[in-house]
Amino acid sequence: MAALLASALQATEITGSIGFGSLGVTLNEPDLATASSFTLNSPSISTEQGVYTAVPLLTSITFNGFTFNPPVASVTPLWSFNVGSTTYSFDATSVTSSFNPTTDQWDIGGDGIAMVTGFTATPGVWNVNLSQSGVSVVFDSSAAVSPQQENGLGVSDKSSTLILMGGCFLGLAVATRKPNRTSLRC
Repeated sequence: MAALLASALQATEITGSIGFGSLGVTLNEPDLATASSFTLNSPSISTEQGVYTAVPLLTSITFNGFTFNPPVASVTPLWSFNVGSTTYSFDATSVTSSFNPTTDQWDIGGDGIAMVTGFTATPGVWNVNLSQSGVSVVFDSSAAVSPQQENGLGVSDKSSTLILMGGCFLGLAVATRKPNRTSLRC
C-alpha cells in the first residue's frame, strides 16, 4: 500500500496553458471560407501560465498543420518543442471546426493530451481561431489544462484522498493488533 501511495503522489498532473503566435498563416485556398487546411510560418510561444512558465517567450515550436474542413479525427502531435532536456507536446485526440460567415472566422478545437517530461500525461483542450480581414490572417492558439482542485492546503483533492486512505489503512492495522499485556507483581 505504501508503494502505491508513494507512486500516486509522485505523479504530477500538468496545469496551466500556453499560447502560440506566428509570422503568418498559409492557407491552401485564397478564400478563408473555402480553405480546408493551413500551415504556420515560424510559430513560437506567445503566452504561458502554470507549468509552462518555465518556457521562454518566442521559443520556436513545431506545429503540425492539418485538415480542418472536414476535420481530421486526430493530430499527433498537434505541437511540440524542447527546452533543454524537457519535451513539451500536445496530441489532439479530437478535432471539431465551424465557420462563421458573418465574422469570416473558423473556430477549430477539441480535446487532447498534454505531455511534459517529468509530468503525468494530462487531458486538456485546445483551440485555434482563423480569421481573415482582406489579405491578413490572424492566428491564435492555446492548449489549456484545468488545474486540479485543492483543499486549501496546497494539496490536490486526488492527493488528499490518497493520503486519507493511507491513514485509514494504517489506523486499521494499529487497531487490529492484539495488545501485549504484561503484569507487574510485587
